[in-house]
Amino acid sequence: MKTSSVYKWLVIIFLLGATLRLFGLGTNSFVADEFLDINGSYGYFKTGEWKAWDFNYGVPAVMNENDARDERAFVYKGQVSTLFHALPPTETTARLVSVFWGLLSLVLMYFIAYFYTGKKMIGLLAAFLFAVSISAIIFDRRLRMYAMFFPVFLSFATTLFAFFERKYEGKKQFLLKAYHEYGINLLYALPLLFLATLSFLVHGLTITIVPIFGVYVLVMAYRAWRQEGKLRNKYTVMLALGFALFLLAILFAPKLVRLGLSGLVFFDNHYSYLGYVFRDFAHPLLGALFTLFGGYVLWVKIGRPKEALWLALSFGVPLTFSIWLWSRNAGPQYIFFAQSFLLILVATGMYGLLTLMKEYKATLGKKGQIALLALLLILLPNYGYFLEENNTYHETSSGEAVNYRKVFGYFKKNKEEGEVLITRNFRNYYFSGAKVPVFDFGGELSEEKFSLSELQDIMIAHPHGWVIVSKNDYDYISREAEVYFKKEMETVSNADVRGPVEVYRW
Repeated sequence: MKTSSVYKWLVIIFLLGATLRLFGLGTNSFVADEFLDINGSYGYFKTGEWKAWDFNYGVPAVMNENDARDERAFVYKGQVSTLFHALPPTETTARLVSVFWGLLSLVLMYFIAYFYTGKKMIGLLAAFLFAVSISAIIFDRRLRMYAMFFPVFLSFATTLFAFFERKYEGKKQFLLKAYHEYGINLLYALPLLFLATLSFLVHGLTITIVPIFGVYVLVMAYRAWRQEGKLRNKYTVMLALGFALFLLAILFAPKLVRLGLSGLVFFDNHYSYLGYVFRDFAHPLLGALFTLFGGYVLWVKIGRPKEALWLALSFGVPLTFSIWLWSRNAGPQYIFFAQSFLLILVATGMYGLLTLMKEYKATLGKKGQIALLALLLILLPNYGYFLEENNTYHETSSGEAVNYRKVFGYFKKNKEEGEVLITRNFRNYYFSGAKVPVFDFGGELSEEKFSLSELQDIMIAHPHGWVIVSKNDYDYISREAEVYFKKEMETVSNADVRGPVEVYRW
């Protein structure tokens, strides 16, 4: 393809991706951990310190402080905080940083897919798949660091591969010497160090690069031994070095090793991750087939086995860990960063099918090839998501997310003097300025569930108040307290109080 034609199509794909990410950006209210990031970002904007902001009273939060949580992913939240110097702290403003990183990811997908495959067409297909990716659109429209982690980890992993495998073709003698003697390309050393640091600052899942690289080196060591008949090569040297470093860590930093292993469990069964990674496709089987075919095309037809193996492991190892080894609740956010490699493999599979059809050019003709490409672009992505009743652009009461904007808006209009509120206090963005006493029953970090005795003590001290809980909040509330809410309190029924949320008054 001509360069001018490539960039023309890339601009069109970019505009498509931008539209899908910016349209109605502030329509849905904040949900889940978005509250943590709006509180932390705005707190930093107001105070210059990583202190969550209490919008209820307009002061730094004093309830359930968690400095580690407030400082987490500060390189992402710092960007959000910077926007507040010029724009109001709305949902749209706060989510713009994720949109920016999403659009950067779109451009990167083209260049990195081209880097791995050497095919501009694959780069364009990968960029298009990312532009319409359901997972990407959701996370690029959410106030969380995952939109930034995606391109940073992709760049980090790619730079590591280039450092270890790409031939140095320049004229700098010390760089040539390093390549010929050790097989590494020092040209990528500084970018690798920078990206590794940045990736770790954004999210701890960066540690998955260790098993990815370890399995890659192990496979390549075996392959080199079979091809060359020699045991000593850069892969076996790297294996020995890695093993030695692990032993030293056990001897001199056992706590660090235990901390690293504490996040693993043998063997859990989170098969829901398979649904998460293939939700971008009209049918999961289509996505899986094109992934496998893409790996084959890159390894055999294009003749880049190292790149094919690296892409497969960069996707497959995190997926394997997420299903069987990670000791965390299953969630699409934890595997999103690895889907970049999946999309590149799928794009390669699409290219492979188009190339295969060239053998029948006399029958199909150029128009037939264009028709096949159009058919793939129409049938493969999951466009059905955009027609669903509940999605990132529109949420009704039948959806999984609570419209906290409406719920707490109703509370602010109808609360009376002297009343108190029992809820998750980190959602105070939506009862900003209410200045109502809040009793927080905590969440994942709480050691004990909110008990009936705690509830009764509050009710004795405060004759009137509200309880606002989502259905998920009952994970942190005792069964006795839940029953008391439902049997002894007045249930609030209103058009603004719908969905997986319950509101009570006493």
